[in-house]
Amino acid sequence: MTTETTPETTTDLAVRPRRIRARLPRMPRGDGWLVTVLAVVLALLIGGLFIALSAPVVRTDLGYFFQHPTDTFQDAWYTVRDAYSALFQGAVYDRTGSFAPIAGTVYTAAPLICAGLGISLAFRAGLFNIGGQGQVIAGAMAAGYVGFAWHLPVGLHLVVALAAGISAGALWGFLAGFLKARTGAHEVITTIMLNYVALYGLAFLIQTSTVQSPDNPQTSKLILGSARLPRLLGSGLPVDLGIILALAATAGVWWLLAHSGLGFRLRAVGANPAAARTAGMNVPRTTMTAMALAGSLTGLAGTLLALGGAAQYTVTPQIDNNVGFDAITVALLGRNSPAGTVAAGLLLGALRQGAPTVQAQAGVSGDIVTVIQALIVIFVAAPRLTRAIFRLKDRGRSAWSGLSNGLAVTATTVRRARYPRHVAAGVTIVVLGLLALLGFALSGRTARPALFHFSLSGDGAVWSAPSRPLVIVLCAVVLAAGVLCLTERLPARWCTAVAVFCLLLSFITWSIAGDPTGMNIVSLLQGTLFPSAVPLILGALAGVIGERSGVVNVALEGQLLLGAFAAAFVGSLTHSVWGGLIGGAAAGVLVAVLLSVLAIRYLVDQVIVGVVLNVLALGMTNFLFKQIIAPASDRYNAAPFFHVWKVPLLGDIPLVGPVLFEGTFFLYLTYALVVVVHFALFHTRWGLRLRSVGEHPRAADTVGIKVNRTRGLAVLLAGVIAGLAGAMLVIGVGQQGVFSPNMSAGNGFIALAAVIFGRWTPRGAVLTALLFGFATELQYLLAQAGPPIDPNLLLMAPYLATIVAVASFVGRVRPPAAVGRPYRTG
Repeated sequence: MTTETTPETTTDLAVRPRRIRARLPRMPRGDGWLVTVLAVVLALLIGGLFIALSAPVVRTDLGYFFQHPTDTFQDAWYTVRDAYSALFQGAVYDRTGSFAPIAGTVYTAAPLICAGLGISLAFRAGLFNIGGQGQVIAGAMAAGYVGFAWHLPVGLHLVVALAAGISAGALWGFLAGFLKARTGAHEVITTIMLNYVALYGLAFLIQTSTVQSPDNPQTSKLILGSARLPRLLGSGLPVDLGIILALAATAGVWWLLAHSGLGFRLRAVGANPAAARTAGMNVPRTTMTAMALAGSLTGLAGTLLALGGAAQYTVTPQIDNNVGFDAITVALLGRNSPAGTVAAGLLLGALRQGAPTVQAQAGVSGDIVTVIQALIVIFVAAPRLTRAIFRLKDRGRSAWSGLSNGLAVTATTVRRARYPRHVAAGVTIVVLGLLALLGFALSGRTARPALFHFSLSGDGAVWSAPSRPLVIVLCAVVLAAGVLCLTERLPARWCTAVAVFCLLLSFITWSIAGDPTGMNIVSLLQGTLFPSAVPLILGALAGVIGERSGVVNVALEGQLLLGAFAAAFVGSLTHSVWGGLIGGAAAGVLVAVLLSVLAIRYLVDQVIVGVVLNVLALGMTNFLFKQIIAPASDRYNAAPFFHVWKVPLLGDIPLVGPVLFEGTFFLYLTYALVVVVHFALFHTRWGLRLRSVGEHPRAADTVGIKVNRTRGLAVLLAGVIAGLAGAMLVIGVGQQGVFSPNMSAGNGFIALAAVIFGRWTPRGAVLTALLFGFATELQYLLAQAGPPIDPNLLLMAPYLATIVAVASFVGRVRPPAAVGRPYRTG
């Protein structure tokens, strides 16, 4: 006998949360405030150690430490004291008695609070909103456009500009929520891709005559005074209406989560979406609502940046100022609570505000504040570690425990598709084929021939193709593939592959039609694999190994960045390319050790650890680069490099040889690792053990497999491969390479997307990495030839294509069942 939920019961559960609120897990009460205070103390101590060791006078003193140890300690104390004193004066109160520092802190904290609220709201709904950067940019662009392009009365103009920014952020967040709810597309992939779409979209818009300033081609027009946020304390202090709006948003989020039916549904879906659906809640609608609300709050942050004068009352490509990513730190440090987010926003605002003063007065790079904020979050997120250091009793689980669990549940909860997969894929293919036919085949540009070269030297085979007939034939093939997919005459994956190939060739033909230089196919394919795709392939392999064992590795970006730094530094010191190689691998292992210890030993949420380790790696590399490498780049940033080697005989094969058999050591190492990792995962006892702890750790433990040990070794192995990917950026491109700040440039996040897009298999991850490598090299070659469309749109294209592919052709993916879930023995 089955029991059906009556409409009255469903309404009671969804609209009257107080009756069953006790069923939801509550935040543990205890000594959390003490752990937070101690975490700040530990972070300042370790930050002080970095400051001391990076100071030239201290490093000189260390040379004769055993003769005069007091010199080292004395100079270290003075260096750290001066740095933290300058930080306090720049952020809170200076010696002149001015209130400008604290006012600057409040001004800087306002957008951080708003964006942090957006990230934390998504967390509470079980969604990992890593798209804060895109939502901030969308909000800033919309508010800025209304601010300089519309002429409205005073008061109304500001209200309309605020509404535009909030709405644009909500729309940007809603897109990820819609794709998640309707197609099952993983929000990590879509939000990362939407970040890049927003970034390149903004760069494109700023170049248009409607937006571009006549005085500065790199900025928008000046926002009118009627749309600017009014100053609260006069023109001398920067505090404006933004902090009032941030506090109002905080109060609104608190009421929403604690006293509304919608807030209850958000928390219920985040805690257990399957149970929420059983209780009658509309999980897809709640997901879309959560992401729209999160986007509106993050869009408000971008609005405050634009209308508050963060970029001199203009919109620039750097308008987000890393607020979107720092918001993740704010949300984590604030323990996903509104009040905590305000406190965390003020703390990070103070660190940001004081950083320039540290640089100016103490001669210490302001990037030390990034290191400190990452360390604070690590120690707050690992209360067991903090309590162990200070020998405190354990008072309960972390306030963040279970975040990855909620994300994993949300990602694997399958909802019946509204349309069959072959129908969605077939319709998408047909629509794209029709658009290509109208846009490319009927364009006047295709009246001229297109030249295709099939030799690197340029004196080989050349095909002068009739552009319009070729494009028409290719579009016809795309339409045929769509029809075959709709009628299920061919599998969707084959139809998709054929359609993608023909669409790309149609676009290339249209782009180079009439260009006397044409397109060198060999150069395009060669650059696709090496060097563009190699670091992505290595990073994706590392991600597959880690996540197959059940450990989410969001820290790939940090491993690549620190690996590149170590390869440059160690290689320069040792004057050995192999020293740089080992240094890069060791740096990847260092990050992996931190990830393993925190996530496996101290049960810190794996998503949080990965995000914070990325921030820590960024702060450390920027800080050490400015303090040590930049002043002596000839000594510390001149590592030897691997030269290009062509395989005899194989490298001389026409077309194939230059593509597959001409590269540095890293190209051939990548070949070997792809084969070895695939074989080891699916054809060895070790691989079976590793996959078992990622799928069913309890069952694996029952048969004698040491779950945490297996996971730890997998994470370390993945760290080696990720570190090699970072080293390749400096010493593996076949020419002299140097380290530069943030040179990983999002490759780690793209590798993470390749892992998910490739369904956690080496083959799928490699194919996805090759797709991104192809898009990167194509954009580079078309930019040289003078494409008919803006280069920023070309840069945007692969990310849009990934979103379409994930939503239409891939859809829901099933990660390893236990990924992100810590295993407790006993």
